[in-house]
Amino acid sequence: MAKERLNSPSRKAGAWAIIQCVDTGKVLLGKRSSVVNNGGAWNFFGGRADRGESPRSALLRELAEEAGLRVKEKQLVKIGQVSGERRSRSGDCEMHYYLLRLEREVVPRLNREHSNFGWFKPKRLPTKFNRPTTIAIKKGLLGSLRQP
Repeated sequence: MAKERLNSPSRKAGAWAIIQCVDTGKVLLGKRSSVVNNGGAWNFFGGRADRGESPRSALLRELAEEAGLRVKEKQLVKIGQVSGERRSRSGDCEMHYYLLRLEREVVPRLNREHSNFGWFKPKRLPTKFNRPTTIAIKKGLLGSLRQP
């Protein structure tokens, strides 16, 4: 697999997974807890890459930390990237989005960042999202999902 590189070392990077159940076509979202920024919002699992960490590696780490999901790198299929989105005073950001297909709807082991989770039909999502999830939806990344 080719190494992913950031366009600029000054950019912040993050990676998120659209987790889809092959059997039902539903996607997994986590509900952010009150102890983190934007509590009560729903989001795709993922987050920021640490210094020197590729977006794919960051996502593998975030999935394990936030949802207790241990997946293989080859299970993540890159479906999109959004560059240049402004993150307040912190500068530009590169957002990397991946598709992770699971055979069944799993129960994630949530860490303190999430208070709940849900499996949703792509056309019946909740209404309040965090910023990376909102961007993914507006960019039409859910439109590329296969339905059962």
